[in-house]
Amino acid sequence: MIVGRNGTGKTQAGLHWLSQRSLQTKPWYVLDYKREEMLSAIPRARYIDYNETPSQPGLYILQSGPDADLQEATESWLRRIWQKMIDGDPSGVFIDEGYMLPNRSAAFSALLTQGRSKKNPVMTLSQRPVRVDRTAISEASHVLAFDLNDKRDHKSLEEVVPTGLMGIEVPEYHSRWYSVKKNKIWIVKPVPESDEIIDEINDKLPPLKRWL
Repeated sequence: MIVGRNGTGKTQAGLHWLSQRSLQTKPWYVLDYKREEMLSAIPRARYIDYNETPSQPGLYILQSGPDADLQEATESWLRRIWQKMIDGDPSGVFIDEGYMLPNRSAAFSALLTQGRSKKNPVMTLSQRPVRVDRTAISEASHVLAFDLNDKRDHKSLEEVVPTGLMGIEVPEYHSRWYSVKKNKIWIVKPVPESDEIIDEINDKLPPLKRWL
C-alpha cells in the first residue's frame, strides 16, 4: 500500500517498486485512473480493453473511470484476474488511485485476501486511504506513506500501522516505510528520476512483437 497526497511522489515511488518486480515471468495488470504520463512513456507497455487479461509476461494497462458502466466493466475485469489466479495463472496487479475502485469491490477484496498465497502481489496507490477498502491496508505486507492532508486519512492508516507513523517528519519526497512482518519503520529517500524508472521497467518487458 502506497499513500500520499497529490504531488508527494507517490506514483513515481510506486512505479519504482514495480520496476523491481519480476516483469519477465508473469503479466502485471495496471489499472490507471488518472492517465499517468509515466505509464504512457513506457514503450513496451501495452494498453488493453476490459475484455483482455493476457497471460504472457508483460505490462498491461487498462484505463478506467468513475462512470457507472466503466465501474461495472472494471469489476468484471478484476473478477477475471481473480479467476485466473484461482486457476493457477499468477499475475501482479498495480492500481493507481485505489479510492476510485468500484464501491465495495468483491473482486478487489478477493485479490487482496487470497493473492499472497497464490503469488499474486497487489500494489495499491491512493491519495485518500480513508476511501479505499480497508482490506488494502490490513492485508498489506508493507505500507509506504508520504504526507497526507486529511486527519481522517491518518486515522484510517493508524488503525493498522503503528500510531504516530504519520507524525514522523520527513523531508520533501521522502516517505515512511512500515514493514508489517518486522514491525519496523524506516525513512525512505526519494526514488530515482522518472526517466530511469521508465527505462528499467521497459528493459524488463518483452518486445511488442511478442504480442503481434
